[in-house]
Formats: sequence, structure tokens, C-alpha cells
Amino acid sequence: MGALLRAHAQIDGVLAANDVMALGAIEAMQRCHRTAPIVAVNATPDGIKAIRNGWLLASAAFDAMTLAALAVEAAVRVLRGELVPSTLILPVEIVDGRNCEAWDRPYAARALPDWHRFVAP
Repeated sequence: MGALLRAHAQIDGVLAANDVMALGAIEAMQRCHRTAPIVAVNATPDGIKAIRNGWLLASAAFDAMTLAALAVEAAVRVLRGELVPSTLILPVEIVDGRNCEAWDRPYAARALPDWHRFVAP
């Protein structure tokens, strides 16, 4: 990011592949006293903190907790001999200042997903 900032007088925005990369971009921009909207992927606790602080515009939630919970549920159902659909759909949620409250909780305090909500019809 530092090299990009040195090479370009203006950067209109940054799309980072994950929250960690976004945090690095934020640090580089702050060192250079530059600003631009930054968007990331993952909605990790550190990413949520950056959203709350106004440093990160948004993060597309890759909800690893829900993904893992559904994978375990699918495995248990297979072991029981139950049918498991070939597709489970996890919708993408954009996390920003308006809805980051729900993501700003420890994993242990979050509800487990309802299997039927994610099963494709």
C-alpha cells in the first residue's frame, strides 16, 4: 500500500481481500496523511473495530462461525444417515456502521444458525 501511495497522487478507494490487508492499508494511509474509502472482506473483530472507529467503510461478512456450524450439522446429519442437500446458501452481508453492532460480540455470545434457513429449496 505504501508503494501505491507513493506512485499515485490520488487513490479513490481500496478494496482489500481481507480485513488484515485493510488494516495495513489504513496504517499506510494514516502514515501518509491520506484518506480514501476502504472496504474489506471477513468482518473479523479487528475489522469491526476499524468500522466502529470510522477507519474502514465496510467489510463483506465471511461468516466463518456460521459456515463451520453448518458444516458440523451437515456432518452429523450424514453420520445419522439423513439426507443433506448438495447446496447450502450463505448470503453475503455487508457490515458497516449501521449494522456492526450485531457483529461486535464475542463468538460465544452469538446465536448458532438455524439449519433450515440456509438449506436451498
